[in-house]
Amino acid sequence: MIIGIDAGGTSTKGALISKEKEVVATFQSGYGNPLINEGQAIVHINEVIKACWEASDQNIEHVVIGIAGYSTLKGQLTIPEEWKGIKNLTLVNDAELALEAGIPEGDGILSIAGTGSIHIGKKKGKIYTVGGWGHLLGDEGGGYDLGRMTIRKVLESLESSHPVPHFTHSILQQIDCSNATEVKAWFYSQEKNQVANLAKSVSKLAEDEDPVAIHLIKSSSEALVRQIERLYQWMDLGPEAKLVTAGSILLTNNYCFPFIKKHLSVPFKEINKLTEPAYMGAYSIAHKK
Repeated sequence: MIIGIDAGGTSTKGALISKEKEVVATFQSGYGNPLINEGQAIVHINEVIKACWEASDQNIEHVVIGIAGYSTLKGQLTIPEEWKGIKNLTLVNDAELALEAGIPEGDGILSIAGTGSIHIGKKKGKIYTVGGWGHLLGDEGGGYDLGRMTIRKVLESLESSHPVPHFTHSILQQIDCSNATEVKAWFYSQEKNQVANLAKSVSKLAEDEDPVAIHLIKSSSEALVRQIERLYQWMDLGPEAKLVTAGSILLTNNYCFPFIKKHLSVPFKEINKLTEPAYMGAYSIAHKK
């Protein structure tokens, strides 16, 4: 049996996986990103590990944990005493776990655009990453970036002699603001996820053929295309490579995924959305050890 854990910024999800790659049981707890609170994140991860372990009637051969922020914390994370007794334990970044879930065999790229954005690829066992810089430095194409562009567009229209478009009226109504001063105050008082939630409104407006919303989503999608192409060229991939997309922007937005498929200038054998839970990447990782 294999235990796969996806310890993310919102929740920790885990599964007990058989040798036949069948999910025997799944469990969930709170956030698993140590950058939020290391002690509490470890508690949540341990809860899921324990639940998976107790659900198994066979030996646990490998435990694979994908931890959000692990690339940043590597070497600084204090390994809990409970983990030191695990015979085969592998720690990876949560994006790498998702990459293995989406592309268990061969070379390719996983493009993730949720609140932020990161693009991770593998070629002959080597891992490459583009993006994932955080909202202050980058994360272009992610929900927060799209939300920030939305607020900028609203402010530009309010500070103009041109008639205020329907797009601006819709966003103002959502955030309960009526002028530029209130919009700025709203933006600087919000958590990242609240700004990122504006992406849903922009997507809905785009579906209703709002030209401003369509322009913003195209700009956001173009940023993702540039990053994917940069990673592709850095890795020196060829036409046999696969591209898998994940994250709310790429999985639920009706414009973004088709736009990327149409406008990529580099060849991929397959371009698909991620359908497997990230913890399934543990199966692939465990069998390569």
